[in-house]
Amino acid sequence: MVKNTFDLKKDVLAKELRGCILNGDYAHGEKLPVEVELAAELGVSRDTLRKALKVLEKERLLVRIRSKGTFVNLPSARDGKKILVLLKPSAGSDPAYEGHYLMPSMQQSAQEYGMMLELCPRSFNDDQDLEATAAMLRNNRELGGCVILEGRYNGKENYIRALQKSGLPVVMAVCHPGDVQTTGFAGVRTNSKKAWEEGILALKDAGHRRIAFFLPNWIQGYFEDLEGFYGFLRKHDLFDAELICNCPIEYARVEIELQRVMKLDEAPTAAICTSDFFAMLLMKVARKMKIQIPQQLSVMGYCGYPGGKFLKPPLSTVDFRYEEIGKKVIEVLARADQWFGKKDVAPPEIIMPHEVVIRESAMMRRVEPLFV
Repeated sequence: MVKNTFDLKKDVLAKELRGCILNGDYAHGEKLPVEVELAAELGVSRDTLRKALKVLEKERLLVRIRSKGTFVNLPSARDGKKILVLLKPSAGSDPAYEGHYLMPSMQQSAQEYGMMLELCPRSFNDDQDLEATAAMLRNNRELGGCVILEGRYNGKENYIRALQKSGLPVVMAVCHPGDVQTTGFAGVRTNSKKAWEEGILALKDAGHRRIAFFLPNWIQGYFEDLEGFYGFLRKHDLFDAELICNCPIEYARVEIELQRVMKLDEAPTAAICTSDFFAMLLMKVARKMKIQIPQQLSVMGYCGYPGGKFLKPPLSTVDFRYEEIGKKVIEVLARADQWFGKKDVAPPEIIMPHEVVIRESAMMRRVEPLFV
């Protein structure tokens, strides 16, 4: 059946007003102008306006209060029963996926706020039609918000654009610098560059001057900016091209690199890896090569994998404190009424503290610098 012109005008206007509300042109709780003024402002008839407003009222984006007016309604996450958590497709088979270590505290914190987490593969939203996905999220009255993990978004991802149009508050867990500005979502993250640098400087403070760096061709906090990282090393008199071990996290490749650096005239006394899982593989290779840890080689990981403390020897790391990050993500979402849909409030970007944790794998001081 073909819609008449009146219905088409109503639908076009409803879409326009919906976009204004979801994009923050109208703030949560803001009162709309009276119908005569709003119709004139939009250049439509009052009948068309009324029909469009009824559509948005059914979608719960507007609330009409008799004798008071029509108000914009963007419910906070606490008003919804479920929080949608979008996971990357390979999450289940990837032990390094940070979502595994955030989830326990997120689940507990959500229960304390009277909410429930609904886990969903990200591809489910990414593979669907953009507008259909946004409408599905917007019209699901059980949803009170969304959590996405990791970052370095460009803003063109289908699921990011769908979430931007969903009318839901979104919090990015363990995101990266620039993600809040790119997406308009709230973010909870660590200062990854500072954390990486402090892990290195902790080894230097322990007397290490020959530190090997095991990298998968990118660096925590610096990402692909290898020269920026090398500049940091030069500043602290730690740079030696022979100690840069660019290799994937694969046993054979790590073995080749470790054999190479340990045969140098000045072999490293310490090694730091871009993740705890990289460091665990390095320790496995070192055991096979009969390299004593930490007597011959101190090893430092990065991220704070909870199982690292149970290794032999226990793994030193830069701990992101995932439990606290998970709690903060849910708190920011539960208090979305403080920031979401408000024109004069920027989406929060929370920088969480990290901690350098020295365990037995790096509990060995070097005194050579005292005699130089």
